[in-house]
Amino acid sequence: MKEIKINVRSVSGKKSRITARTMLLDENIATVRELISSAVKVCVSEYNERRETSDLIEVLTPEMIENKAKLGKVSFNVNYGESSPELQKAIDNALEAFKDGIVVIFADESKLESLDEAVDLNRVESLTFIKLTMLAGRMW
Repeated sequence: MKEIKINVRSVSGKKSRITARTMLLDENIATVRELISSAVKVCVSEYNERRETSDLIEVLTPEMIENKAKLGKVSFNVNYGESSPELQKAIDNALEAFKDGIVVIFADESKLESLDEAVDLNRVESLTFIKLTMLAGRMW
């Protein structure tokens, strides 16, 4: 396993900002497809772990309520659903989002273009995943 810096969007504080976290990914990753699959596996595993250990409901501070309201949903971070995410379906959705251009990935400063593009994690210092938001509106 290789520890790599992943840049993610953080909604803490007054402004949204990109912050870094580390993620343990398989060292044998050779393509963008394998990179996405590995990252999704880690995220689903972390989600399931949080779901199993979150017996306590957190207390929301006024700042937390304000930040959550900016996102459009004030909640206690409790998953009320009974089912766990299906790993293969999550991987397929992530791969489709990358193919459709909804998710963009940068390895250091280079944009990754295709699922079959080679990736060498030994030469990459950080990865940045950006989810693009489609704007709704009318054409006049």
